[in-house]
Amino acid sequence: MFWRIFKKLDFKQLFGLFWMFLKNPMVAFPTVLATKKCMNIAYKEYGSKHHLSNKANAFRHALWVVLIIQKSLKWRKNEEKIKAWALKFTSWHEDFSPNKPLERAMDLHNNKVGITFFDEVKGENEAASITFLKEKASEAKQIKAVEETNNHKKSLVFITE
Repeated sequence: MFWRIFKKLDFKQLFGLFWMFLKNPMVAFPTVLATKKCMNIAYKEYGSKHHLSNKANAFRHALWVVLIIQKSLKWRKNEEKIKAWALKFTSWHEDFSPNKPLERAMDLHNNKVGITFFDEVKGENEAASITFLKEKASEAKQIKAVEETNNHKKSLVFITE
C-alpha cells in the first residue's frame, strides 16, 4: 500500500513528507500505522466504495484523523499538538494528491470534523469508535458547492450517494 503511494510522489513531495516526519519523529511511525489501519478498516466496512466521494469516504477521513490522534498520543502526550499534527498531515495529503475543488473541500472538511469527533470517542475502544463514526457517516450531509461545507461544521459531508 505505501509503496503505491510513494511511487506517485515526485521528489518535492517525497522531500516534503520526509521533512514533516523528520520534524515530528515521535508521530511518524504511529501516523503510518494509523494510515494502514484506517485503510484496512475502510475496506472491511465499505469495500472499495470508500474511494468515491460518498459517505464511506467521509467515514474514512474522519477515522483516519481519529486513528492518527489515538496512535500518536501513545508516543507524545500533548493532545493539542497531536491534533494539529493530524490536521497538518491529512491536509498535506490533499496537497500531494489533488482532487477537484469540491472533492478537496469535502476531504478537508471531513478531516477537521474528525478532530472534533475524536473528543467524543476519546477513551473508547476501537469498535465503539468505528460504530460512532459509521453512525456519523450515515448522517452526513450532501454538498453541491464548496461553500456548503460552512453550513455543516459539526457534520461529515459527501458529494454523491
